[in-house]
Amino acid sequence: MKKIAYILALILEIAALTGAGIIHYFAERKLGMVRYLNYKNMTWERDYPVGTLKTVSLLIAAVLTVLIFLLFLKKRKEVSRLTMVMNICMIALTALYGGYTLINSTDTMADYYFISILFLLAAVIQIVKTGIAVLMAKRGEEGK
Repeated sequence: MKKIAYILALILEIAALTGAGIIHYFAERKLGMVRYLNYKNMTWERDYPVGTLKTVSLLIAAVLTVLIFLLFLKKRKEVSRLTMVMNICMIALTALYGGYTLINSTDTMADYYFISILFLLAAVIQIVKTGIAVLMAKRGEEGK
C-alpha cells in the first residue's frame, strides 16, 4: 500500500511539473492562451489577496522544508538512501517554487499564477512524502 501511494504521489508531482511546462509552452506561442491568462490574472488580483497568499504559502513551504530537513539530520542514521534523495528533491522543489515566486511576476510572465500554483503543488507533495518517510524511519531498517 505504501508503494502504491508513493507512486501515485510521484505521478501527481510529475504531472504538475509537466503541466507547468505545457502551460508555459502555449503561453509563449498562442495569443488566445495569453488573453485567457491575462483575464484570469486580473480576475484573481481583483478577487483574492494574491500578495498575501504568495507570501504565506512561500513561508509555510520553507518552514516545513527546514523542519523536515532538521528532523532528517537528527534521524540520518535511521533513514534509507531513498529518504536522503527525497530530501534533496524536497529542497530543490521548494527552492524552485521560492525562486520562481520571488523573481517573476505577472508583469514578466502571463502564466505566472498558474505555474506558481503547479510548482507549489509539486513542492507540497514532495514535502508530505518526505515528511512521512522521515517520520516513519525506524532503527534497523537501513537498506530496505
